[in-house]
Amino acid sequence: MRDKLVLEFWDRSKNLNISDKKYQSYVNKTIDEKLKEDYYKKDLTTNSLISRDKKIKAVIVANQDGIVAGIDEISAFLKKVKIKIIKSRMDGNKIKNRGIILEIHGNARKILSYERTLLNILQRMSGIATLTYNIRKLTENNCFISGTRKTLFSLIDKKSVSVGGGLTHRLNLSDFILIKDNHLKLLNTGIEKASKSANKSKKTKYVEIEVKNEKEALEAAETIFSLKSNKLFAIMFDNMKPIQIKNSIKTINNIINENSINNKLLFEASGNINEKNISEYSKTGVDVISLGSLTHSVKAFDLSLEII
Repeated sequence: MRDKLVLEFWDRSKNLNISDKKYQSYVNKTIDEKLKEDYYKKDLTTNSLISRDKKIKAVIVANQDGIVAGIDEISAFLKKVKIKIIKSRMDGNKIKNRGIILEIHGNARKILSYERTLLNILQRMSGIATLTYNIRKLTENNCFISGTRKTLFSLIDKKSVSVGGGLTHRLNLSDFILIKDNHLKLLNTGIEKASKSANKSKKTKYVEIEVKNEKEALEAAETIFSLKSNKLFAIMFDNMKPIQIKNSIKTINNIINENSINNKLLFEASGNINEKNISEYSKTGVDVISLGSLTHSVKAFDLSLEII
């Protein structure tokens, strides 16, 4: 039951399918913009050396072990430009060094002029998916991990986290209410008043409150349980040490009926969490750990396109 609530609150991966019109439009727009930035129609080298009607076969090869992502997005583009996919891996597949991800057949000029953009998309998406997969393995107690909005390619980055086994968190600001410190500063008010205002919103059933210490965590929990609301709430422990989070959750569990907590209040940890300390954070009792590093500074997956 609790896992279902966690997915309901923090996962929007069902909206990141290439068959979804909004997502498909975003992917098409992103790839088109990157191609235009590369002046792909004015590829001086290819257009000067390769005949207009030349057909070739090529493969995209992994140069490291990892998780493949971006196949759906690239396949949709290749189909649109009439480049045939002979065989391919699927998103989420494990790949070994020198493994073939895609084999394609089509016009040589097209393939060469699209090469860098296609590889950039696959490298970024597979890099994010691989990092997410590896970090997820470090967690304990069935704790989920998620990305944040610290992205470069927004929805594409979110999709990559999902492929690697992570949750998406908010896709955009309209997903749910997340009360942060700057909101409280602008309101010049406390957590209690802000939470009550958020509870009145008819645009969402999800409200999350960011807290910086144990005192704020307790205030948030007490406020949530005083509201008698049908909304689903979460507390985000931001930049707090594992022991502080663990103590906060223990205190909350001691003062509020456990069944009520399981049905109404979820916990997230965020801020300065990495491969070295995520295992400790996953033992604190939080339901999900969000990491900006999954997308804001990820290393690109090593791929190459080779003509065969």
